[in-house]
Amino acid sequence: MRSDLMKKLVPRFTTEDLRNYPITNIVNGWFFRIDEISQGYYRVEGVDQWGHSISRDGIDPNQLLSACRADILEMFPGL
Repeated sequence: MRSDLMKKLVPRFTTEDLRNYPITNIVNGWFFRIDEISQGYYRVEGVDQWGHSISRDGIDPNQLLSACRADILEMFPGL
């Protein structure tokens, strides 16, 4: 099978899409949100406009944001 047929076009997130991620001062170009998914248990999700995403679950949202930041910088060292 041809490799060019295997490529998938990923649409860029719009400004409207990113409004669901109001935290913008963690990593340049990334947008985050914190949801309490159970009492005292949180999920931090981050996305960039190209569809990359990251998430962490736990009890301390600030620690989760820091862990997501570290993960992003490890994956994309030029940021």
